Amino acid sequence: MTKYLQFTQQDLQLAGQLVRDGQLVAFPTETVYGLGANALDEQAVRSTYVAKGRPSDNPLIVHVWNKQQIYQVASHVSADAEKIIDNLMPGSITIVLPKSSIIPSVVTAGFSTVAIRMPKSVEARLFLQHCNVPVTAPSANTSSRPSPTTWKRVQEDMDGKISAVLCGEDCEVGIESTVLDLTHEQPLVLRPGVVSPEQIQEVLQKPVSVVTDPTAKVNSPGVRYKHYAPKVPMALNTDGNVQKICNFFDSLVEQGFNPVLLVAEPSKFGGRTAVCIGKTDQEVAHNLFENLRKLEQSHNYIVASFCSTTSFGTSILNRLVRSASNNVF
Repeated sequence: MTKYLQFTQQDLQLAGQLVRDGQLVAFPTETVYGLGANALDEQAVRSTYVAKGRPSDNPLIVHVWNKQQIYQVASHVSADAEKIIDNLMPGSITIVLPKSSIIPSVVTAGFSTVAIRMPKSVEARLFLQHCNVPVTAPSANTSSRPSPTTWKRVQEDMDGKISAVLCGEDCEVGIESTVLDLTHEQPLVLRPGVVSPEQIQEVLQKPVSVVTDPTAKVNSPGVRYKHYAPKVPMALNTDGNVQKICNFFDSLVEQGFNPVLLVAEPSKFGGRTAVCIGKTDQEVAHNLFENLRKLEQSHNYIVASFCSTTSFGTSILNRLVRSASNNVF
């Protein structure tokens, strides 16, 4: 029986105790809900992979609630890492550093590096403080599914599989954190997020590279496998051509599908079934995974269109391309 806990002192103490006892507890962050396990407990971490159906060669992010814990999790904190910690943490950014010997290799999928994050969410840090151990926390969903941004979406995937869900706020950002590799001289963004390369460059005062090849095998959580996919087929348009999108939609109808458009301006599509993807990048990100989960319940094909060229827009596009399994037109 999965317990559904609130942010009371009693429930927070219980949640922390469950994690220390090797159990799994889902909790809110500002990005998506995470599935928390004691990062120092190899068996607890293994149970995370089982609950999610996640490949064990996909490394996990270790969540901490204060700066001191970072020095326990990492064997070396570079000058660049210090700058990121002091200027962008707590925040929606994860840094990759050499791992400490206290972190089991199952956490890092055998890599000698570890990904570390201090969430911006006050609720997340309150939970982590009550755990009083570093906590691994991939998104609290079945592997390859859209990440959950409300506790009810966690319930859909995890009820009966984990010990507890901390029922907190809906997630503000809506997509996962930026992952920044700081193990080499040149900082490298392995996964884009709301914290942009430009923000990182401003803090570090040096150029930052970005992994742009979606097939590249990098030591980053959340980039090596199919991700964020709804249960129904999905296609993505990236140029906003209304006629092209309408033609694609109509061809699906002719094939017998019941499609839906996920677009910025539904009124432009001549009465075709359409839902607003969002007016701003922030709205699109906040609603993205929730939209995919809602639409898969009422339609059997999703056709999304998104063509922002901002830095954050690039991060959203990254998620959409993966949600559509690279089916882009």
